[in-house]
Amino acid sequence: MEDLAGMLYDSLSEKIKPLADDVIVYPAHGAGSACGKSMSKETFDTLGHQKQVNYALKAQTKEQFIKEVTDGIMPPPQYFAKNAAMNKGGVDSIDDVYEKGLNALTPQAFENTANQTGAILLDTRDPQLFAKGFIPNSINIGLNGQFAPWVGALITDLQQPILLITDEGKEQESITRLTRVGYDHTIGYLDGGFERWTDAGKEIDTIETISAETFELAVQDNEIIALDVRKPGEYESEHLEFTLSRPLDFIDDWMGEIDPEATYYIHCAGGYRSMIAASILKSRGVENVIDVAGGYGAIKNTGLKRTDFACPSKAMKV
Repeated sequence: MEDLAGMLYDSLSEKIKPLADDVIVYPAHGAGSACGKSMSKETFDTLGHQKQVNYALKAQTKEQFIKEVTDGIMPPPQYFAKNAAMNKGGVDSIDDVYEKGLNALTPQAFENTANQTGAILLDTRDPQLFAKGFIPNSINIGLNGQFAPWVGALITDLQQPILLITDEGKEQESITRLTRVGYDHTIGYLDGGFERWTDAGKEIDTIETISAETFELAVQDNEIIALDVRKPGEYESEHLEFTLSRPLDFIDDWMGEIDPEATYYIHCAGGYRSMIAASILKSRGVENVIDVAGGYGAIKNTGLKRTDFACPSKAMKV
C-alpha cells in the first residue's frame, strides 16, 4: 500500500501538478467508493481548485503524502483478489453466462427455483420503489447506484446462485454488470418483473420510509436506535450525536448485535446504501426497520444536532 501511494505521489508531483490550473479533472471514482477515502461527489473540477482544497495535494513531502492517503483507508472489498485470480485463470464465455441467466421464470417457477436452489433473490430496482413492495427475503442493490461494488462487497461467494428481480428490460444489463465483477451464476429472472408477482397474488413485504423531518420528530419524541451505515471516514467527518456507526461494508460483523425485536432507523448519505442495509436486516428476520429518505444529505437540513470533526477537504480521485 505504501509503495503504491509513493508511486501516486511521484505521478502527481511530476505529471499532474505542473499542468495549468485551468485543466479540467474528471475523477475516476466518487464518494463512497472503495478505491480511496474522503472523495468528493462532484463529477469534475479544475486542477487549480483541487490544489486548494484536496488534502492530499497539500502534503509537503512524500512521506507526509503517504501517511495522509493511507491513514484510515478501508481494506479492499473481498472480491478484488478473487477477480484477479479469475482473470489469471480464465472465465466463462459471456454467451454461456447469458444462456444461464436469461431464463425467464413465471412467479411460481421463480418461487420454486428459489426454494430448491437457495439462490439469493437480488432486486435491482430503485431503492424507493423497492421499499413500496418486494418479494420477501430479497435484497435490494439498485442498478442506478454503485451496483457491482456493493454486490462484490456483500455477496462473498462468487459461485452463489442468483435470481433477479429487475425493471422490465433491465435483465441483461443486470447480468452483464454482475459478470463484470465475477458473478457468473445468475440462474434466472422474474418474467414481467415485480408487477407480475403481485398480479399472481404472491406474498410481498415492504420497508417503511420516512422523511428527514419525520425522523427529526421521532428523535424528539422518543429514545430511538439509529444506525449510520456510511463508511467510517464519512461518519468521522460529520454525524448525528446519537447515531451508531455501523458501516454497510461490515454488516456481517455487527449483525450479531442486532435485536430482532427492536426498531432501527437507518440512514446513509443519500438513501442507496441504507436501503441495502434495511433489506438485509429484513431478510434476516428484523421486522422493524425504517429507512430515512435522502439520508444524511436531507438530515443536515433539519435541526438535529451534529458532531462535526475538522476533517480534510474532500478529494477527487484522479
